Amino acid sequence: MAEKTPGRTRNRTSSKKTPAQKISTVTPISQGGLAREGSSTKQTQARATEPTIVEQIRRRAYELFEQRGRQEGFHDEDWSRAEAEVLAKFQRDKRA
Repeated sequence: MAEKTPGRTRNRTSSKKTPAQKISTVTPISQGGLAREGSSTKQTQARATEPTIVEQIRRRAYELFEQRGRQEGFHDEDWSRAEAEVLAKFQRDKRA
């Protein structure tokens, strides 16, 4: 390993010299759509584009997660069940 030479300072990176930060390709949860790969149909996506429905699904999925004792590894099942429950409720309300 190279030793530090006396009298010589370490190279420091300055924030001024760094290139512009890249724009993130990750979609924040608040802007995400209902679509989860392989878990929803086109019909479901078309009906549930309202932010209120998506938010209701998120909340219900989180409730299911908490009911399970916050046990990890069942997020797809929780989401699918929450999606089915909320959309069924939405359809009932729409008919009434």
